[in-house]
Amino acid sequence: MTAASTAATHLIIITGTSRGLGASLTQALLKPGNRLVCVSRSRNPELERAASASGVKVAWHLQDLSQAGPSATWLGSVLDVVEETLASVTLILNAGVIDPIGPIANLREPALVQHLLTNLATPMTMSAAFLSHTERFGCPRKILAISSGAARRPVEGWSAYCASKAGLDMFVRSINAEYAQAPAERAVRAVALAPGVVDTGMQATIRNADFAQVQRFRDLKDNDQLASADDTAQRIAAYLERPDFGSTELDDIRNT
Repeated sequence: MTAASTAATHLIIITGTSRGLGASLTQALLKPGNRLVCVSRSRNPELERAASASGVKVAWHLQDLSQAGPSATWLGSVLDVVEETLASVTLILNAGVIDPIGPIANLREPALVQHLLTNLATPMTMSAAFLSHTERFGCPRKILAISSGAARRPVEGWSAYCASKAGLDMFVRSINAEYAQAPAERAVRAVALAPGVVDTGMQATIRNADFAQVQRFRDLKDNDQLASADDTAQRIAAYLERPDFGSTELDDIRNT
């Protein structure tokens, strides 16, 4: 038996993989030694074909990530059937929404609750499931939450998004605080990483919205100043492999 055949696997769970940064992250992580679990609300046949051609083991799951309880239950069931030896296990919390955009006075419960479930409650319950169902692996564990500069400075008209991403930042800090003294076999390193302004469908939604700073985002597109999803994903994939991952719990990919 060769060393390659006995090497331990890096298991990576990624949310929101059907499009945008999530799809690009999936593509960037199609590397030998990785095993991916990809979850989203819809399929991406082109990405599935690319994954199949890569030879990397990928499992595709359809899940409504605005459903915090079922999403956590799903993740626990996926982790419980993993039998192979793992070198590491990582949860990438990428799925997120920007709507509702508009004045705070216009916020209404249905859209706001759906937003907070997707951007904050489900990442929290999925992280809880991840932490409880991965202890048995006895390997390094990482949580990477895709945050935003809007978590750290307010954007007029984005009150829901700013609040949900700020909450995600604090949740990451809470994970690190809770596991700071954990023994090596239970250690967890968590990072909330802002990816910069990336040319995705979310940016198209932003440019078509009505809020005070919308022209700034239109100008970024018109002046070709948006980062590409593929380039950003490659930088995030490299960030995950850094030996000092977790040393900066609230980070920005533009600072690396």
